[in-house]
Amino acid sequence: MKKLASILLLSAASYVGVAQNAPSFATTCDERGASKGSSMRYCETRDLTLPSPGPQTLTIDGQDNGGISVQGWDGSDVRVRAKVVTWAKTDAEATQLAKGITISTAANTLHATSSAAQGAIQGWAVSYEVFVPRKTALVLQTKHGGISLSNLESAITFTTQNGGISLANVAGQVKGQTTNGGVSIRLTGPTWQGEGLDVQTTNGGISWSLPKDYSAKFVTSTSMGGITAGGLPVTKSGMMRKEIMTTLGQGGATIKAVTTNGGISVRQR
Repeated sequence: MKKLASILLLSAASYVGVAQNAPSFATTCDERGASKGSSMRYCETRDLTLPSPGPQTLTIDGQDNGGISVQGWDGSDVRVRAKVVTWAKTDAEATQLAKGITISTAANTLHATSSAAQGAIQGWAVSYEVFVPRKTALVLQTKHGGISLSNLESAITFTTQNGGISLANVAGQVKGQTTNGGVSIRLTGPTWQGEGLDVQTTNGGISWSLPKDYSAKFVTSTSMGGITAGGLPVTKSGMMRKEIMTTLGQGGATIKAVTTNGGISVRQR
């Protein structure tokens, strides 16, 4: 009996450990019954579990109006929470519109489809909060939505037209851009692991936060804006362009973020 009890306790402890390590989604719905101009809104969340794409690339398409958040975790599969938001003239129509939205995961591509027309009075949007194994290669795209990446070490490309970019504790080969949106970059560890970082925005500021003893080739610039450098050397060219191009610590991979219209803040913590 004592041996059986020990086995049961060990099994229970193992189960608790798995449960504690499971990702915790932050996305919730607060649009249910709310209004958008002359339309009524409906919101629901859908949770999906997908097999890891392994060495293949996972593509996430936010389409016209979807934000994308991807976090790395220690699990072996992909966990997804899709936030489906619809708007229509009445609550009933908005609810019915949501039923016609299908979220596809075929060919390692996450995207939503619907036969309903988009417009000011009626339309829909799907945003994604996703947990992936840390080394999962990613391609992310959206038109009107932000992109957030954290705890990842992989080949990542991303693009959005109207949305901010947030990068925290990322590594690998990371490249992306936004047209209208700010960029926030928080780096950890002693140096960049991987091929480098290359991010740009046209209209938006850039905020850097990195350890004081960080090692990398550091490049950041703005054509129309100021730079708060925290003691790093700022050079000027032409009438307005300002740039930091320097070697931090022992050097290493190039980490780069540039803007056309926006200020830049660099904080070494």
